Amino acid sequence: MLHFFRGTIEKYGTTLILKNDTRGIQIFYTGKKQEGEFFLYPHLDDNKKTIIYFAFEQIEHQQLFEQLLKINGIGTKTAFTIAQYGKDELTKAVQTMDTKFFQSIPGIWPKSAKKILLELKGTIDLQQVAALDIDQKLFKDIVKSLRGFGYDTEKVKAALIKYPGKISKEHMSEVIKEVISQI
Repeated sequence: MLHFFRGTIEKYGTTLILKNDTRGIQIFYTGKKQEGEFFLYPHLDDNKKTIIYFAFEQIEHQQLFEQLLKINGIGTKTAFTIAQYGKDELTKAVQTMDTKFFQSIPGIWPKSAKKILLELKGTIDLQQVAALDIDQKLFKDIVKSLRGFGYDTEKVKAALIKYPGKISKEHMSEVIKEVISQI
């Protein structure tokens, strides 16, 4: 569930409120933008009593946040903090297996940093997904499907990156035909 919200951020003590003319919502936010359009991700807390809103400037940050929440032992605040880093920084940290990058985030110890790196290395191929301009699930589905037919995973990924058109669900059959012809 994702909400689009337009407003300004105001600080009351340590609390941040995203306000517009009709309502105000208490949020977790660390970005630089103080007004404009925001993507809000509501998260039901462990007690199931309150909803916590996390505000993201870009949809990619929200998608990474959701992926991080799937890692056992990573809570909402830690996932939110990691998701605020730029794609280039995260890609470099994952590719170089930089545990110190993740340990610099409050609440992440050496064991957690290694766990996060292994999970991200195995599930998020940030560079390839960004190059394709498609969502991660579609990319994985194509690779998984073709791997099931005996095609080499790395060759499939390379062919997908070279695909000249837009990759979407509507054009899936053409994409797969082209990828198979390239392998």
